Amino acid sequence: MTENITNNNTGNNSGINAGLLPNFCDVRVLFIVVLLTEMLAIIFSMASSSNSGQFWNYLSISSLLMQWIALLNAAVFCQLKDWLHQQSSTRCMFYSFSIMMTISILVALLGDRLSFLLLIDSPDNTLDTLFLVRVTTISAVIYFLLLRYFYIQQQWRRNLAAQSHAEIQALQARIRPHFLFNSMNTIASLIAISPEKAEIAIEDLSDLFRASLSEQNMNSLAAEIELTKSYLAIEFLRLGDRLQVEWEIDPELLEIQVPSLCIQPLAENAVYHGIEPLPKGGKIRISALQIDNTLLLSVSNPLPSINNASNRQPMAKNKGNKMAQNNIRQRLKLVYKNKSAFLINDTKENYTVTLSIPIT
Repeated sequence: MTENITNNNTGNNSGINAGLLPNFCDVRVLFIVVLLTEMLAIIFSMASSSNSGQFWNYLSISSLLMQWIALLNAAVFCQLKDWLHQQSSTRCMFYSFSIMMTISILVALLGDRLSFLLLIDSPDNTLDTLFLVRVTTISAVIYFLLLRYFYIQQQWRRNLAAQSHAEIQALQARIRPHFLFNSMNTIASLIAISPEKAEIAIEDLSDLFRASLSEQNMNSLAAEIELTKSYLAIEFLRLGDRLQVEWEIDPELLEIQVPSLCIQPLAENAVYHGIEPLPKGGKIRISALQIDNTLLLSVSNPLPSINNASNRQPMAKNKGNKMAQNNIRQRLKLVYKNKSAFLINDTKENYTVTLSIPIT
């Protein structure tokens, strides 16, 4: 079990796109490129024309020219995306700007050669040197602004990744003192009467600390489940039959990569806020199921009544509980963007947290 937790090979920034340029092989990105290019063509045509007839002439020519430039740029960047992402930000911007300017000039030169076909009825508007200068100048300004925007977006993603990584380390390093002391007291009491159980408890506790010291952001679902079982095994030695756990895990999902420490903190909250306040304990339900192309991870626990809850705050309002939940919610958004969801179903009897993760 230790090997499964510590030796899962995943980069620290897995799932985080730190590249300067978007993926121009993506159909959605390509659609946005075509749409924005056509909007620019309309704006330039409106600014250059004095009547409707001239507007449509300008629009047809500028649309043809600008769409060719945009689509050729997208095709080149689609082919070179891996190589460009391996470069530093400065080099990537320089190479990208050079490529786009080269394509723009080549397309403009080609349009100049074919002007007698495109503008056969308007010889006075034949493409000339002034046209090439205008294409070069406008292209340079647009490309500079575009690359500047991409650069700012990249820095924002990197800052968000660094912040999230720091919060992951804080969460991994945070094992509640009461849990540590209770575990050590439980182990000490078992040494004399059941040394075998004490040894197993020490191994489980070491697994938890080893996971807290790990810096990887992603882990297999199987490793996350094993880590959670190690934690619950220690709590079972302390709580006994008051703690019951029901697992519903689809075995075909065990190799899926999920954010590290996305289940154990929720199980810890379920024990501390749901099981401990109940005199007779209760059952925690943990499930991992697939619906369409989505992985649903759920942790559910019974809620104590107001009398049993003593001085503890409700789960949704407890500061420690909220910190763990916000941390997991932010990491889901960072890795999966808007494709993931963090859902809470809080009723009088049960409290359920569900993580919705896309399966790629």
